[in-house]
Amino acid sequence: MLSCSEGLLGDMLRVTTDPFVVEPDVVSFEKEETIKITWDADPGADEYILYRAEDALTPVFEILYQGTQLSLTDTGVTGEHRYLYTLGKVRGTVLFGPSDPILGVGSTVIQDNLEGNNVKEKATTLVWDLDANLYYYRSNDGEEIEDLDWYSISVPPRRKAMIIVTQDGLGSGADSWMNYYLEGHVSEIIINSDAIPVENYSYDEKTFYFLISPNSSEFIGDPTLGGGSLINYRVSLNSIQSL
Repeated sequence: MLSCSEGLLGDMLRVTTDPFVVEPDVVSFEKEETIKITWDADPGADEYILYRAEDALTPVFEILYQGTQLSLTDTGVTGEHRYLYTLGKVRGTVLFGPSDPILGVGSTVIQDNLEGNNVKEKATTLVWDLDANLYYYRSNDGEEIEDLDWYSISVPPRRKAMIIVTQDGLGSGADSWMNYYLEGHVSEIIINSDAIPVENYSYDEKTFYFLISPNSSEFIGDPTLGGGSLINYRVSLNSIQSL
């Protein structure tokens, strides 16, 4: 039991700044039909309130959690549905926020096992065939979730590597739903199953980095509305040839 002096000291040590209104971190595609939401501790907050709404032109938010913990695993989501999450903070009897909404997606398919190659520094090395997936989703108010896949490839001197990217369910020679960007070059739409050259004109082996990203216009039918999808693809090192 606290003495009066201990209680007074606790009140004196309590921060006087109000809570900061910030968005939660929302992670999708790590587990089937599950979205993980986390937020940082705020010394100015007594408790946190997490709100959720299904993505709609006029979303209706309801309280999903209220308390002192710093994370929630939302298993009450269904496949291919989009959800919006906002975070409020309570100090005394005053609510601060809620924050701007962050988009999450409930999916029956999880991210590929090459993640997190979303950044160049964690690029996946391409030496043969790799199976992966790619997704892009957007809420009705413009919040986005997209997957970016970085790869690296080592090419011997005075040789070119021929890379082939194939989207599942799409015929050869068709425009895929993906863009290809090789560092130092212009981004271009990937033609399904067409060979893409990576050329090394130097006299030393060289490592090249390239990015496969979603062409958002293919993933969403109506650009004025929310939507999105996930696709599967394979990226292959088809051959190494002389220049």
